[in-house]
This record gives sequence, structure tokens and C-alpha cells, in this order.
Amino acid sequence: MSASWIGSGLPAIRRGGQDYFLLSHEDELYLVANSCPHRGGPLKFGFVNASGQIVCPLHGGAFAISQLIARPSTIRLREGPAGSVE
Repeated sequence: MSASWIGSGLPAIRRGGQDYFLLSHEDELYLVANSCPHRGGPLKFGFVNASGQIVCPLHGGAFAISQLIARPSTIRLREGPAGSVE
């Protein structure tokens, strides 16, 4: 299994009026809502801990990546025809 990482240094990603951040997990890329499920803090500026959870920078709450990517708002990025991303 490869390490998970957050694209915290990337420019803001907006889609449908919502802010997202790029997350790599198990060799897949996701756009995840940039809002802590607990207090709405910017998860983009958090970190992935040794247990594979994203830690919110606002209050230190830890959230399983598997739960975050299962949310309906999460978008899994897939390679499309000719290398395009869908």
C-alpha cells in the first residue's frame, strides 16, 4: 500500500460552489470536500497520521480516510480516453 497524501500546496479547487482538496489514497486520487465533518475546519491543511487518518488542523480531530472518501460529496478521479481525467 502506498502512502496517502493531501495536496495542501495546490491552488484552491472549486466545483459546484464547494471547496475541495486533492487526496491520494491507495494509488487513487480523490477530490474531498475541504470541510471537517466535526467543526468545518479546512482539512486541506491537516495531515495524514500514522493510523491513516486525516487530522483536522483546527481542532485535532482525526477522521478515517475510508469514511471521508465514502461521503457522497467525494469525487474519485479516473483516467479517461487519451489520458484525460474524468
